[in-house]
Amino acid sequence: MNKHATIIVAGLLLAGAARAAGTNAPAAPAKPPAEVAVSDDNVGPVILEAMTVMRKEGLKFEARQAQRAAIEAVLKTADPRGRVLLEKELAALKQEQRGIFFDSGVKVAYGTNGWRVASLLPNSPATNTMLKPGDMLLALDGVAISSQKLMSVFAPLRSATEAAARLKIKCAADGKEVDLDIKRAALPTPAVDSTEAWPFQLTYMRLNGVHEGCAAEVSAQFVKWAGAQMFGLILDLRGANGTSLTDAAAIAGLWAENGQPLFKVTDRKGKELEGFKAKHDVAALDLTVIALVDGETRGAAEALAAALAGTLREGMLVGQPTAGDPLVREFLALPSGLQLYVATRRFVTGDGRSYDGQIGVIPDIRVGAGEEVLDFEAERTKPDTLPEEKQDRFLRGRVRGDTTLQRSLDILRGIKALKQRSTDHAKAPAR
Repeated sequence: MNKHATIIVAGLLLAGAARAAGTNAPAAPAKPPAEVAVSDDNVGPVILEAMTVMRKEGLKFEARQAQRAAIEAVLKTADPRGRVLLEKELAALKQEQRGIFFDSGVKVAYGTNGWRVASLLPNSPATNTMLKPGDMLLALDGVAISSQKLMSVFAPLRSATEAAARLKIKCAADGKEVDLDIKRAALPTPAVDSTEAWPFQLTYMRLNGVHEGCAAEVSAQFVKWAGAQMFGLILDLRGANGTSLTDAAAIAGLWAENGQPLFKVTDRKGKELEGFKAKHDVAALDLTVIALVDGETRGAAEALAAALAGTLREGMLVGQPTAGDPLVREFLALPSGLQLYVATRRFVTGDGRSYDGQIGVIPDIRVGAGEEVLDFEAERTKPDTLPEEKQDRFLRGRVRGDTTLQRSLDILRGIKALKQRSTDHAKAPAR
């Protein structure tokens, strides 16, 4: 309990005592209430005294809600981002961490003309609808796709609830526009949401989460791109979760030297509980990385972001500060049946950065949620004729409406241009 709360409780106690005495004596000059000394041992008794005063004044409260609120108030003084959970909330959080959501089973991909259905997951609600691969998505829940950010495109299709999503599609077969309600079912979400090879030697991967065993698929794709002489990667970790620190280390370690410390998990006193180092027999990956993060990047995905921030020699994080939960919290059961979700550990990266749940990973470049990026497409009056112009227009269309992705693309292309200029000057130095 903080100083202000102590003074308020003391005031309540004194006021209650005066009223209980029923005196008609003139009120004494107002004096600041005496501060009641508070220690770890008497927080509970002071709260009970306040409840007694309230009862005397006829103030009613709901015991269950009061119990949870009191526990949460105490918890917040130790872990401002901690939570008090009911059994149902606990189950939902664990399901979310494992990557199980209510999903329609529709996989979408961006093409030259917009967002289209790429595939339908087997045994998902989508397989029982008229949706077909190639159908174009025009609107989600009454909002045109063209006016939505990239993240918003996926959100209505995958949710924490089983409420249906309303789609407006243009059928690939006959061009008809159709409104369609599509149900959701609890489905395990794959770790890798999408992979794309872009023009100008650029690539993109979006992760739903860093789940057990996913590093093999992710690493194989990165190694493949590096082998194909791709220059850069945008790794989209926005909204990603997961529970596998082992896989987070395996992915982050691709950009570190073999044996290099990546991160460790300690208790609150600094005793190491787990340590992770880069493990591979080849050179560190030569692929410039821009990782996208936001306030919903948490769990093992947040651990991956923190590890990259402490490991990358050529790359950076762009977006918003992460959730502040790189698997530093655990569930503690209470006799009341409630569960504490509270930070009991620290996450320490190889370069010494420490995360204990108080703050998230701070990106190198912060992009505001409402920030706009200038769109030069409207200024183009002549049709594209050169291959580079067509490729550039494709990329601009791909990232339009997603400020963070658009900014990251510009940064990555800028880094590529600077490195190319440096290479050119090295080959033909000025005289």
